[in-house]
Amino acid sequence: MPHSNRRKKPPQKRLEVTDPNGWTHVTTSGRNARRALRTPHQDSASPETPHPQILAPAEAPPQLTIADLQAQFHLYQRKWEASESWAVVRGAVSKQTKPVDRIVCIGLGSPSGFLKGGWVDRRSVSMYQLAGLVGVMGVIGGAGQVYAQDPVFNELDRALLESLGIVVVDHPLGFEKVSSSTLLYCPGAERTHLEQLLSCRPVVVFGGPLEDIESTAVKGFVESSCSVRIPQFGEQEHAFWNMRVYFPEERDGGDV
Repeated sequence: MPHSNRRKKPPQKRLEVTDPNGWTHVTTSGRNARRALRTPHQDSASPETPHPQILAPAEAPPQLTIADLQAQFHLYQRKWEASESWAVVRGAVSKQTKPVDRIVCIGLGSPSGFLKGGWVDRRSVSMYQLAGLVGVMGVIGGAGQVYAQDPVFNELDRALLESLGIVVVDHPLGFEKVSSSTLLYCPGAERTHLEQLLSCRPVVVFGGPLEDIESTAVKGFVESSCSVRIPQFGEQEHAFWNMRVYFPEERDGGDV
């Protein structure tokens, strides 16, 4: 067979760049590098007319096992529980006196897999947020069932969450579980989701920041609540960036 004298292209390096919102862009070097999160058409869209996105389950590394994932989680959990951020969250949630009959988590992301067809790696953010959820579960104690919903959960994510006592549900069951006696854990919920969820007046909300969201429903919730700001988490600042724990306004104390 004839052999080509054409020079092979050198392999392109994969680069990771973390943006201010905590998303890690994984790109190739050279002129073929591209961005995965937005297109110019999406950038020009107004907040009132967002383009719907269909999210597929995250792609986990092929050799990753549930035992590996559990071991990784416990490392993240230990770092989170040793932080000042967790101490503030624990203190705030432990003072909650109103009854909580369930915990609902919306928008956790995938602790095991890559998003956007392998272009976005947000696993460490999701791992720390999961550690935060498990910590809150321990503080609340007998709060009943804990549910989690996110379309990017894959089979490994589901197995990990279920091993931690969390029931994984599909849309819209997670939204339907939220009531006025729910602790809503929503570190990654979108604005349209928050409008629906906060209209149920959950007794505690972990997430945000909500103060700058242009929405009548969200502003109404914020104005009738007090909150405790979570200090910056040094291990992964994007995991809890500017987030707060929100309570009904009638509880003792105020905005911190």
